[in-house]
Amino acid sequence: MSPETIYQAIYVQARQPGLSTLVEWETDSDDVSGLAEALAAALEPENGWYADFTAGDERVVVFAGKVFRYRRGDEAGRAEAVAYGRSVGTPGHQLDWSE
Repeated sequence: MSPETIYQAIYVQARQPGLSTLVEWETDSDDVSGLAEALAAALEPENGWYADFTAGDERVVVFAGKVFRYRRGDEAGRAEAVAYGRSVGTPGHQLDWSE
């Protein structure tokens, strides 16, 4: 394979822009189910887009049509969300959210 071919394969696989958007907010509510479901409905399924946030001691990771909730530090819960992200095309280096 020539270097050009390798580059094209990587580009086709990733298909995400070099820039991301960070949105910060605070809420007094402990119930973030509505927000998680709204994000799951709004995210585009192509290319593995996701959103993640912390609610108390819980980590919420949202993909198009799928919400993962697990206690921060729960390696099995995190692994499940990461595996799903890989399965829908999220680049591995982006599946590195902090706990």
